[in-house]
Amino acid sequence: MVLFIGYLVAVFLYALFLRRRGSISFFSASQKVRWWISGLSLYMLFLSVDQGQLVTGIIAQHGMQGMWLVWSAGLGAFVIPLIFAPLWHRLNFPNDNRFLVFRYPGKDGVFLQRFRAMYVGILVVSLLTCFHLLGFSRILAYYFHLSPNLSLLLGGCIMTAFTLKNVFDVKLKLDVLHAIMFFFSLGCIAYYVIGYYFQHPEFHFFLEHPEKKALLPSSTNDIFSFAVFLGVQWWSCNMFDGGGAETARFTAVASPREAIKAGILPVILSFILGFFLVFHVVVLLGLSNTSGPHEMNYLSSLDSLLPPIARDLVLLGYFAMFISTAESLITWGASFVVNDLWKGWIQPDSTKTQTSRISPISIASIGIISTIFAYCSNDLQQIIKITFSIGAGVAPLYIIRWFWYRINGWSQIAAMLVSGITTLLYPSLHSMTPMAPFPMEESRIVVVTCITTMIWLIVTLLTKDESSLVRSRMQPILGEKKYYISTFALALLLGMTLVGLNFLIWNAILT
Repeated sequence: MVLFIGYLVAVFLYALFLRRRGSISFFSASQKVRWWISGLSLYMLFLSVDQGQLVTGIIAQHGMQGMWLVWSAGLGAFVIPLIFAPLWHRLNFPNDNRFLVFRYPGKDGVFLQRFRAMYVGILVVSLLTCFHLLGFSRILAYYFHLSPNLSLLLGGCIMTAFTLKNVFDVKLKLDVLHAIMFFFSLGCIAYYVIGYYFQHPEFHFFLEHPEKKALLPSSTNDIFSFAVFLGVQWWSCNMFDGGGAETARFTAVASPREAIKAGILPVILSFILGFFLVFHVVVLLGLSNTSGPHEMNYLSSLDSLLPPIARDLVLLGYFAMFISTAESLITWGASFVVNDLWKGWIQPDSTKTQTSRISPISIASIGIISTIFAYCSNDLQQIIKITFSIGAGVAPLYIIRWFWYRINGWSQIAAMLVSGITTLLYPSLHSMTPMAPFPMEESRIVVVTCITTMIWLIVTLLTKDESSLVRSRMQPILGEKKYYISTFALALLLGMTLVGLNFLIWNAILT
């Protein structure tokens, strides 16, 4: 507890010192950084404090084959680093929402920019943040014996206060520190968990059950889920174009080549460390009380193996994972509110002083909404599957819009609205569809993908063609399309290699 509070105080004093020296940009770096700093910041952005809890719930419920929900994303893991990271660096926009006005000329682009600033900047960012807040609040509740509601409130306050102190230059440096803290805490966990495993040959190994050990599905429902993960979800829900909180990391480095290296670093780290993440969960499942909530059992099982000093270090590691991602998401959403709603629409003539006052207000508002969302949620798998569904059918448009100039602002607006509405309505309609015999969440992804894609294609063909003007803007940035075809093929080949290696290594471990 003392170590945790001491760290928070030290960080706030450091941030106050830098802000007094004039470093006051909330949303973008004032100076270029090395690629590995940006890469570690990206890794911490993609990392989640709830990964241990989420993976525990998945394996306990579905066995190892359930991990394809996560592993399938590796198929498109190299697309952003190889193709889009250098493009975002060349554009050098303060956030990805500014790209909309550049890509979509006319009123549709302006309307889309403002609509997405509200829809994504407030609603979607709050939903994504609540996922991480819920995981961290469970840790606070367990470590300090707090009620779930009190831990949520405390976690939300810490998250918001930590984000309010933030400036982007400080954020990048702290992400490197948080990465070191995470690696150190991961080392502590590895030492005690693996040590316990080898010291207790009589240990009840969770994967001794054949149905939990299988990497490939056997039942009809499991085969359907597997087909959705590898056939639809990885491209329909996961493979966006890097336009998000990561955009600022691509523009923070010195060159497009540096942006590529920064984008590849978290992919490699995630692949390597992912093996230990799953292995230590499997070990802990052998200790857990299977009658209780599996996601919560992760914390109690791990805690039973750690001595007091290690518990404090691991708590700091949890906090590093949580705050790096949460404050990145909130800062990204707040940049939409400040740059695109306030300065771009409501008060375009606002002074720097006025804008600096709006920034903390927007950050605090998103923090409060995220806390409310977390209060209304209790299942991490449910939240992440809803998030996947909201992106279903929208993600391909984000890729294609760079190369098919016929797509306009109304296309993207239609995709975003239809995917969100269909996601909310589908659970009540699932039993009346031909997909009723199959799992609801996976069926929803297929249905939302089909409906969203059909609608945005129809809207594209029925609305005004502005492709000639778009071409004149995009071609100087893109260059030859042949380059991107070959690079995209290379990225997919590397992604398939990554997933194939993952399967082969786990198959060797389990057999």
